[in-house]
Amino acid sequence: MKVTIPEITDKELADLLKSSGMTNDEIKSFIRRCESNCGCTEKIRILRKTRSALLDTIHEKQAILDKLDNLIWNIEHGGAT
Repeated sequence: MKVTIPEITDKELADLLKSSGMTNDEIKSFIRRCESNCGCTEKIRILRKTRSALLDTIHEKQAILDKLDNLIWNIEHGGAT
């Protein structure tokens, strides 16, 4: 498999896509698009969709972290037991 994205190896691309939350099938499909020189618009759409899902996850985790911080603060300051 040879992907034509400058400055990133095939393995680095697959690892990045995997860590961003894409499934193995989605990764294979994306790499096939890269190999076939599919238009940039479609590849960018896929990457933006993946980025958006990842950002949603980050925001969900941040909300949980904020609640935990609030709970800790309340316990430390006698507001909760």
